[in-house]
Amino acid sequence: MEKSKIYIIGLGPGSEEYILPEAKKYLNSVEVLVGFKRAMDSINFVDNKKVVLNSILDLKELCQSGKYGSIGIIASGDPCYYGITNYVKNNICSDVNVIPGLSSFQYLSCKLALPWQNAYVGSMHGREENFIDMVRQYKESFWLVDDKYTPETLCKMLHENHIKGRAYVGENLSYEDEVITKATIEEVAKGQYSCLSVLVIERD
Repeated sequence: MEKSKIYIIGLGPGSEEYILPEAKKYLNSVEVLVGFKRAMDSINFVDNKKVVLNSILDLKELCQSGKYGSIGIIASGDPCYYGITNYVKNNICSDVNVIPGLSSFQYLSCKLALPWQNAYVGSMHGREENFIDMVRQYKESFWLVDDKYTPETLCKMLHENHIKGRAYVGENLSYEDEVITKATIEEVAKGQYSCLSVLVIERD
């Protein structure tokens, strides 16, 4: 059975305008596109065969079936930053082609005109890091969040640890309903934000 050629296609922050031309080329040229519903909803403009995944096991089964000559696995943001690339390489196929996507960190830093070459980049999305320690160590830090560690929850933790500074929250980045909040850590701690946000801390 001939193996399928696997492409992992980065979609960037979400809207079509921020999908790279190279990614669009592969979105239209592979035999089938696969991904979870949220990511698939963002490529309604693509006229190609699509399979919505219900679980990660569905992805493994489809990729190993040999049914398609080429498979495009779509991934939001940067596919190589806590994305699906690591899982695919370790569990499905080590020989993959990754098409880059603009990360939400890149997008938000530009919207804020905030250089981030010296910033710490972390994720509390489905995982835990030494959040307080990292914020203390770095003047600027960028964070992916989730429904447990929301922007307000993380800022409450900072406030309780007497850490002051600015906090920026990017919600629905690149979409028409995009909201970017610029406030103090204490103010964000009192707010309510989407669990699919990006949080930036600029410590005093």
